[in-house]
Amino acid sequence: MTRKYDSKRRTVSAEQTRLAIVEAAIKLHGIGITAFSAVADEAGVALPTVTKHFPTREDLFMACTTHHLGHLTLPTVEELRAVRHPADRLRRLVQEVCQLHEQTFGQLWTGYKLEDESPVLMKAVQSYEALIANLVETLTFDDTEKDRAAIAPFVRAMLNPLTYRALRSRNQLSMEEVIQHMTSALASVLQIAA
Repeated sequence: MTRKYDSKRRTVSAEQTRLAIVEAAIKLHGIGITAFSAVADEAGVALPTVTKHFPTREDLFMACTTHHLGHLTLPTVEELRAVRHPADRLRRLVQEVCQLHEQTFGQLWTGYKLEDESPVLMKAVQSYEALIANLVETLTFDDTEKDRAAIAPFVRAMLNPLTYRALRSRNQLSMEEVIQHMTSALASVLQIAA
């Protein structure tokens, strides 16, 4: 008796294997490990299986970035602009950005460390920073473009994931403390009364 070939089952199995590899890589990238052999061990597959699905490190980085982005809840400019009071908008922005940083904490740090070696990670970091810059544009600045041009780089730097990492990892602040201190500092710089 001949065995019936089921290409659908094989396709599903390949997709499950690919997903297991991507999820293992995301987990390991979160702690700075990018070696294919470690990813294979974490995913429970052989090294050739990883390289079959992802021939290059860039292929794996792209799959991880796409998968991780698909599971993030990103704040939108429209949502922030809907918050009328400047102090409330600032607090909401800082909360949203800090929650996003918390969700991408390790992976983004790996992206920053490897961005000079990886065009995929460089683009991912640039896109992330552009998102933060767009959100900063929702804040109330003094009336002149000169004021905005002078203050916006500082605001972006305060909301940068590297600043967040320094406050959380190096200085052992809780996320709530970071939100409180960032909001307070930015309210002062932007002259927003609580």
